[in-house]
Amino acid sequence: MPIVYWPLMLAGAYLLGAVPFAQIVASFKGVDLRKVGSGNVGAGNVTATIGKGWGTTAAILDALKGFLPVYLARKVGLGPGAAGMVGLSAVIGHNWSLFMKGRSGRGLATSAGTLLALDPLMLIWTTGWAVAGWKIGGGLGGFLGWGLLPVVAVALNRPPTESLFLALLAIVIVGRRMQGNHESSHDSQAMWRRAIFDTDDDGHLSDAVEDPIIP
Repeated sequence: MPIVYWPLMLAGAYLLGAVPFAQIVASFKGVDLRKVGSGNVGAGNVTATIGKGWGTTAAILDALKGFLPVYLARKVGLGPGAAGMVGLSAVIGHNWSLFMKGRSGRGLATSAGTLLALDPLMLIWTTGWAVAGWKIGGGLGGFLGWGLLPVVAVALNRPPTESLFLALLAIVIVGRRMQGNHESSHDSQAMWRRAIFDTDDDGHLSDAVEDPIIP
């Protein structure tokens, strides 16, 4: 596939990622996720406020936003780095959706879909830490799982372009955690606490921690 089409794939992936499936699913129950629970427009908040069945539906739809663009990118011949960047565009679209005025979910399910299409072994790594989060704290487990992705990729001799993509994905995931919700403090100490433990200033757990089954 001519590389000239790659920017179009990036743009298309962003627009697909920006579709707020969690908000759409919640709307069937008359719920605006921005006004309930953690205020986060993601599958975890759907689970916490409506139920696991609805949350699972939202998680699957969000995962497909990451999976399909990367799967198609690989099918047309893009390498792991270029295809990974297509998935990263979907994650960015999910996290900072133009349809939700700039901020929505945390990108966990969409990132999981991206990894499933690109390198399932990396998904096993993050899922293992999500499960470990039950014991050591979901926030810390998530920080270690996603934050160490590029290190694991290098250790497993993944192509440099894939390792670079995974480093950027880790930055996006951890950076979105640091950002918190609309009312979250921008104090540097509070931001680092959110990055590592995924807790708000008042100790309230984000929906990513409340529903650690979502990697």
